[in-house]
Amino acid sequence: MNITSTVCWCNIWDKDTLVNVGPDVLCQRNGNAMKFVHMQTKAVTFFKAETVSTGLSISCFAGHNRFPLFAFAEVVLRPNIYIYRYPDMAKFSSIPPHMMSYTDIRFSELDLLIAVGGYPDYCLCVFNYRTGTLVLEQFTNVPTVERGIVISFTSLPSIIQLNKQDMTIICYEICTVEKESFLYKVAEVELGKKFLKSCNRCLSFGEDNTLYATNDFGHLLSVDVACFALKPQWQPTSESDSVTEMEKMPRSHGLTYHKSGFLIWNSTTAYYVKKKAGVFKLEWEFEGRLNEVVRFLSNNNGEIYAERRPGHIDQVVVDRNGTVSLEAVVPTGKPVITFRVVQGLKDECVCVLHDEGVAMMDLAKGNTLCEVSVPGATAMCNHRSLALVVVGTLDASIVLIHFERASLPHVLCDLKMETAAVVGIEFNDSWVVFQDQMKVLHVVQVDNRPHKLTHYFEMNPPELSQVFIHTFLLADGPRLMVFINRDHSMKRPGFATELWLYNWGKDKRLHRREYILPKQYGFFCVQPPVGRWALIEIVATEYNTLNFDQFALNEKDELQWIASTKSGHFSYILGAGMTKHLVTWSLGGILVHFKQHKRAKKPFMICRFLNLGMQTEYILRVKECFNSKYLIILLANKSMRVMRLPSLADFVRENVALPLPTEEGIPCFVEQIIHKVDMFVPLSQRQEVKEEYTRADLAKREKLFTIIKDFAAKVTALIDYDISKTGKTQGIFKKFCFHYRWLDALTEEAHKLCALERESLERAIADQSRIRDWILRLVTRDAVSINYRVRSIFADANFESFSVRRKVEMSEFDKYRFYDLEDHLRLSLGSFEEEEPPAPAAGGHGPPAAIEDGEVDEEETVEVVQGLRELKPFVVEGPSVYEHIMAPVFQLQDKNLVTSNQLFNYNCKIRFYLNDPLKQEFNKLFHEAQQLKQDTIDSVMNTNVVLNKIYDNMNIMLRLLNMDQFKPPELTVPSLAKDEVIKQIMEVDDSEVKAINRRKPKTIDTGGKKGRLLLWSKEFWARALIVMMDGVLEKLWEEEIKKDIPEPEFMQKKQPHEFNLEEQKIFRAYEEAVHLLELDRRKYLRILHENEEKTLALKASQILKLNQRVAELMILKLKYDFALKQGQLRMLTLEKINFGRVQMRKRYNMFRKDIDKLNDYMTRYSNLLDFYDKAFLDVKTRLEAQQTRDRAVERQFRSQFLPLVPHATHEMTKLFKKRPKLPGKVFNSVLICMEASNKLSGKPSHRTPFPLPDDVLEFLNYLAEFDQPKQCPPNVDPKSWDAFVKLRRQKTESELRLKGIGYQLLDSQALLGVLNKDLAALKESKILTQRNSEDSIQTYLEKMRNMTIQLTLTMGQVEVSVMGQFTKLSNTVLMHVDDINDVNRQIQEAGNKKIKAMQRVAVFRRQVIFKEWEHKLYKANIAYLKYMLDAIEKCKVSMEFLNILRNWEKVKTERQKYIAGAIERVIEQKIAVFRKNIDRVNIKIDAVKAQTLEIKRSNHAIDFKIERIKVDVTFQNTLRDTMMEDKRDREQRERMSQIKTHRQLMENVRRNYAHVLELQTILELLRLRTYPTLGPPLPQCHPPVPEHILSSVP
Repeated sequence: MNITSTVCWCNIWDKDTLVNVGPDVLCQRNGNAMKFVHMQTKAVTFFKAETVSTGLSISCFAGHNRFPLFAFAEVVLRPNIYIYRYPDMAKFSSIPPHMMSYTDIRFSELDLLIAVGGYPDYCLCVFNYRTGTLVLEQFTNVPTVERGIVISFTSLPSIIQLNKQDMTIICYEICTVEKESFLYKVAEVELGKKFLKSCNRCLSFGEDNTLYATNDFGHLLSVDVACFALKPQWQPTSESDSVTEMEKMPRSHGLTYHKSGFLIWNSTTAYYVKKKAGVFKLEWEFEGRLNEVVRFLSNNNGEIYAERRPGHIDQVVVDRNGTVSLEAVVPTGKPVITFRVVQGLKDECVCVLHDEGVAMMDLAKGNTLCEVSVPGATAMCNHRSLALVVVGTLDASIVLIHFERASLPHVLCDLKMETAAVVGIEFNDSWVVFQDQMKVLHVVQVDNRPHKLTHYFEMNPPELSQVFIHTFLLADGPRLMVFINRDHSMKRPGFATELWLYNWGKDKRLHRREYILPKQYGFFCVQPPVGRWALIEIVATEYNTLNFDQFALNEKDELQWIASTKSGHFSYILGAGMTKHLVTWSLGGILVHFKQHKRAKKPFMICRFLNLGMQTEYILRVKECFNSKYLIILLANKSMRVMRLPSLADFVRENVALPLPTEEGIPCFVEQIIHKVDMFVPLSQRQEVKEEYTRADLAKREKLFTIIKDFAAKVTALIDYDISKTGKTQGIFKKFCFHYRWLDALTEEAHKLCALERESLERAIADQSRIRDWILRLVTRDAVSINYRVRSIFADANFESFSVRRKVEMSEFDKYRFYDLEDHLRLSLGSFEEEEPPAPAAGGHGPPAAIEDGEVDEEETVEVVQGLRELKPFVVEGPSVYEHIMAPVFQLQDKNLVTSNQLFNYNCKIRFYLNDPLKQEFNKLFHEAQQLKQDTIDSVMNTNVVLNKIYDNMNIMLRLLNMDQFKPPELTVPSLAKDEVIKQIMEVDDSEVKAINRRKPKTIDTGGKKGRLLLWSKEFWARALIVMMDGVLEKLWEEEIKKDIPEPEFMQKKQPHEFNLEEQKIFRAYEEAVHLLELDRRKYLRILHENEEKTLALKASQILKLNQRVAELMILKLKYDFALKQGQLRMLTLEKINFGRVQMRKRYNMFRKDIDKLNDYMTRYSNLLDFYDKAFLDVKTRLEAQQTRDRAVERQFRSQFLPLVPHATHEMTKLFKKRPKLPGKVFNSVLICMEASNKLSGKPSHRTPFPLPDDVLEFLNYLAEFDQPKQCPPNVDPKSWDAFVKLRRQKTESELRLKGIGYQLLDSQALLGVLNKDLAALKESKILTQRNSEDSIQTYLEKMRNMTIQLTLTMGQVEVSVMGQFTKLSNTVLMHVDDINDVNRQIQEAGNKKIKAMQRVAVFRRQVIFKEWEHKLYKANIAYLKYMLDAIEKCKVSMEFLNILRNWEKVKTERQKYIAGAIERVIEQKIAVFRKNIDRVNIKIDAVKAQTLEIKRSNHAIDFKIERIKVDVTFQNTLRDTMMEDKRDREQRERMSQIKTHRQLMENVRRNYAHVLELQTILELLRLRTYPTLGPPLPQCHPPVPEHILSSVP
C-alpha cells in the first residue's frame, strides 16, 4: 500500500520536541512529521515516517549531539528502532524488535543507544546502533516517563533514571566483565518535595562527569552519590524584596548544560553559572517573558537555542556589554482555528483563520501571502464560487472579506450585532446564517451592490430551543438544513436523528419541514455546487459505524435516500468532507472515495487510503484540493499539516453497497412529517417602521389608563383587607393576577369553606399522633445519645441511664476490626463448641484442671494450683458484661500497647465489645426501673382515687349519722420530672389546619373550638360513656345511702298514743329498720377507716419498694461507672505515658537539630572569622605601607627640598605643616577620607565621584587656596614653590589615606571582636544545648524504666496494675519514687565499695603471684650461679688474670675515671657543634623571614600597582572610540591586503621574468628571420626594465 505523501509545511510543532541532530542541525516534530533546520544556512528538510520501509509512525525520538544522526521507535507493538542520517535521510542502521514498546531512547556521545522499555518492567536496554546488537538488558520496574533518563558524556556513560512517583533518582554504571556487560546500581538518591514542579527537566551532567540538579527554587545542587545527598552549589540572589518573595515560591525550573556551565531558567528569569576556582559564579542573567519557552538546548558549537510555543526557535545572544537577548531565528506559524479553500483564485493557496485574523497561505511553501486583522475571530466560511470569506468574532461581529488576488484582500463591510459570540457560520450567495453562543440561529442578508450586511431576523422559535442542534448547513437559496436531536441534554459531538428544513422568502413566512432520518448520523457534508443547484447532494456518516449514506434534496423539498455504503475504514467514521471526491476520516486513517471511477458504476464505490492513523490524533477537518494534489489536515490542537499527495491511480479498494428499504429502481424518499409556517418580521423593518397615533387612539389610551387605575385601586383595597385579616404580607400578590376567572374560582372556593374546614380538622385530629411522633423524631434525630433519669418518689435518690448511640457508627470500627481475628470470628460465628479449660495458675479464680481417668491412682492426692482463668478480652462468656470486665485477669495493663494505632484499635474494640454492651445491660435494668416507677405512679394514682372515694363515703356517713364532717386531707400525687421523660403536648388549632379561612372575625366561633376538636376525636365516645356510667352508679349509690326508711303516713297524722295495733307493729318495724340502718352506717364507717389505713399502708409500701429499687440501682450505676472509668483511666494513663515518651523523643530530636544547626553556624562563623583575620592582616599591611610612604614623603621634603631653600627653611617647614582649620570629626569615615585623597591626587578616575560634605569641600578649597602662588614667600622662586606644593599635596593625601586605613583597621578590629563574641556565644549555646540534650536522654530513659502503676482499691474506685500476674501484688508495699531513688543510690554506693574491695583483692592476688614468680626466678638464678661456680672452679686461670681479679676494685676505679672524663669531653664537643648549627640555622631563618617580609611588601606594592593599572586600563577602555579603532583596523587590513597583493604580483613577475625575456628574444629572432630588412625596435617602444627585476634574473 503506497500512502507516502510529502510534507509541505506545518503551522505549529509539538511541544518539547526540539533536539540536536549533530552540532549544526535542530529537529522538531509534529506527530510523525519532522522538520530539520540547518542553523548555519537555514535550510529546511522534512521527513515523515508512515510506511513499513520508513517506519510506522514515531513513538519516541532522539538525536545525536556530535553526529548528524537521529533515531526513532515505531508506535506498533514490538517496534523497530531506525537510525537515519542527515541530510540525505538515508537509513543508517536499524535495531530489530526486542521490547513490546519503548518509553524513551537516548544517544550516548559515541556509538551506544540507550532505550527504556514500557510497562510493567521498564527495562533498560543498551544497544550498539552501528551493529544493531544488544549490549545489555536489565529490568528496573521503575515507571519512567519520556525524557526520564539522563546520560553522561563519557564513552561508557552513567545512566540516571528518574522515579517520578517516589521522587528519587537511580544511578547506574555500565560494567563489563570479559565479554558480558551489566548495569550496576550505584546509588539511589531521594530528591524530596522541593523537586515536584521541576522533576521533568531538573537533571544534567556536568563537564566533570558529576550529576547536577535544580529544585523548584532555582538552586543548583550536585548529587553526591557517595553521601547519598544533594550538595548546594549555587542559588540565585536578589536585592528586591518582591523578587525575593517571588523566588521563595516554588516554581518549575529547568537545567541545561552549556559550555562548562549550566543554564538555570524558569518562566521569568534565566541564569548562566560557570565554575571558576571551584565555585559556581553567575556569568549573566536574562530577565524577560519566558513563560512561552518550553526548553533551552545547547549544542557542541557553544550556541544556546530556546524552543518557544507553538514551535518558534530563538537563539540566546550575549553582546559585548553582557546584555542577553532572545533573537528569533526560525519562526513558525500561528494556531489555526479552521481553514477554507477559496474559489475564484488562480493561486494554489488556502485561507486559514486564527485568533488574530485571516491569512492566505501558499500551499507549496507555507508562505503568508496576505493577512487581514480580525481580532477575536471564531468562525469562518467561504462563498461557493467567489473569492469571498465571511468571519465571525467573539464580540458578535460579521466581517466580509474579498480577495482580489491571493495577496490583495479587501474588507468589504463589517456588521456589529447585539448578540452573543459567534460559534458557527454558513455562507451561500446572498445569505449568511450563524449560530451564537446561546445556540440561537441568526440570518444575515448580504447585498453586493453596494456591499452591505443586514441582520435580517433571528430564528428563535420555542421548538428549536428545546432540541439539540447538531449541524446546520445553508443550501441553495434561502434554505437552511438543521440536523437535530430531540434530546436537549445531549453533549457534543453527539448525533442527529431528524432534519428540519427551513426556508423563507419575501412574504415574511418561515417554513419548517421536519424529516425523520432513517439512522443516527454523526457528521454531514454537502457536495460543492456547480452553477445553480437543481439537486443538493448530502453525505451523512452513520454514528459509530463504518457506513455513510447519500441523500438528495430536490427543489420540491423532497429528501431522497440514494445509497448506503460500507467503507473500508478500520474504525468508526468520525467525519467527512467533499470537494470533487469524498474524504472520510477515522482513528484508523483517511480515505478518499472517488465520485467517478472506471471500475465502478456507482459513485463513491472505489476508495484509497491517503493516510494511516498509527496513533491517536483528533482530526477536525480534512480537505483534498486542486485535483487531489494537496491534502490538508486540521487537528484539534489547532495544528494544520499540508502534504503533497502521490498518484491516486493505484492501490485502490472497493466499498460495499448496502441495500435500501425499497427495491432497486424505486426511489426511497424520507417521509416529511410536519410542515409548519410561522410569520417573522425582519429586524430591518422593525427599525424602519415609525408608529403614528391619531387623536382617537390617544383618547382610547387615556380611557384605558383610567380603567387600569380604578382596577388598581380596587385590587389595592382587596390586598389591604387581606393583610388586615390574615396578617400575612408575603405571597399575597400572586393571588391577584387581574384575572376575573380566577376571582370567580376564588369565590367558589369561599363557598366550599365549611366543608374544607371540617375535612381539614378531621385530617389534623387523625394525624395528631403521627405529627407528635414526627416532631419527636425531628427533635431527637440529631442527638448523638439521649439519657433519662429515674427519681425516687418523695426522696432525693435518683440515677440516670447510660448514653448510647442511637445509630451504631461502624466506620471507625471497620478500619480496625481485622485485628485479633480469632476473637471476632468466634464472636460473629457464635461458636457453641466446648473449649478445653485452660491450665490453672496460682491464686486464680478458674476451675481446677480436669483429670482423665487412669492418669493417676485414686489414692494420690492431686494438688491443684489455683490461678487466673484464661479469658478472651472481647468475648463475654458469662451472663453479665460487668462481671466479665471486673474479672481479675482484665485488671492488668497490656505492655504491648505502644503505638497510637494499637491504642485506637484497642479503644474501638473496648467501646464496641465491652462498653456499649455494658451500658445496654444497665439500660435494660434502667428501663425496668422506669417501667416500675410508671406502674408505681399508676398504682399510687389509683390508690389516691380509692382514698378520695373513701373520704367521700366517710363524710357521707358522718352526715347521715348527724356527726361533724371533716375536710379530706390533701393526698400526695407523684409525677414524672422533666428529666425523666420527653413530654410533648400537641394541640391542634385553626393555625395548623390547611384550610383557607377568609371569614370575618365575628363569624369565627372561638368558643366552640374545643368542641370541634373533641367532636371528631375517636376516643371521645369511649371517654363520654365511662364518665356517664360513673356518674349514674355514683348517683344510684348516693340515693341508696341517703334514702331513709320512709315514715308511715300515720306517723305524720297521728300521735304515738293514737296508733292502733297494726300501726304500732308498723312503727316498731320502722324503728327497728332505722336502728339497723344506723348500725350499718356506723359499721360501714369503721370499715372505711380500716380501708383508709390499709390503703395508706399499701401506698407507702409501693413507694418504699420503688425507692429501694432506685437505691439499689444507684449503687449499681456507681459500680458500672467505676468499671467504665477504670478502663478509661487505665488507657489514659498508658496514653499519657506513651505521649510523654513521644514528647521526650521530639524534644531530643529538637535539641539534636539545634546542635547540628549550631555546628553549621559555628563552621560558618569560623570561616568568616578566618576571612576577616586575613582581611585584618591585609589592612594592617596596607597601613604599614602607607606609613612608609608617608615617612618617605617627609624625608624627601627634609632631605631634598629644604637644601634648595636654606634661607627659608623655618618658614617652609611651617608652611609644610600648615592645614586648614576645620571642626573636628569632619573626616569620620573611610569613604570620605579616600575620596578626599583621590581629589587631592589629581589623577583621572572613571568612577562616579562620591558627593562629599560641604566641610570637606571647604577643606579642599582651603588647600587649593594655600597652593596659590600668592602664598609663596618672597624669597622662594616659583619653581621651588611648585615642587613644594606638590610635596605638600602628597603629604596631605598620605595623611588622609592613613586616617582612612586607620578607620578600616578599627572597623576590622571591631568586627573581629563581634565575631569572636558571637562565636563564643554559639559555643556556650552549644554546651547548654548538649547539656539539655543529655538531660532529655536521662529523662527519657527514666520514663522508659519507670511506669506509673495503677492499683484497684477495695471499693473498686480507681485503677489497676502494670504487668505480671495479679497474685504478685498480694504482698506489695507502695513506695515513693524519691525513696526508691534513695535506695538505689545506697545500693549504688555499696556496689562501688564492693567493686573497690574486689579491685584491692585482685591487686593483692596479682602481687602475690608476682612475688611467687620472683621467688622462682631467684631460685633458678641461684641454681645457675652454682652451676657456673662449679664450672669456673674446674677452669685453669693464668697469673695475670688472677692478679687482675685480685686487684679488681682498683682496676675498676681507674677505668671508671677514664671513661667518665672521656664522656664529659665528648658531650661538651657535641653541645658546641649543636650550638653552632643552631646559630647558623637561626641566622638563615631570620634572613628568610626578612626576605619573605620584603617580598610580601613588594607583592603588596605590585598588587596595588596592578589594581591601579587595571583601573587605568578600564578607564582607557571606556574612553576608547570603537568606531575609530574599527576604521583604523579596517584601513590597516586593507593596506596590508594591498601590500600582500602587490608582493604576490611582484613575486610572480620576478619568478616569470626570465621566461618572458627568453620568449621576447625568440620572438625578436623570428621577426628578424622573417623580416631581415627591419631593424631592431626603437628604445622608446619598450618601457625600461627595473633594476630589481634585472638583478633577480640569473
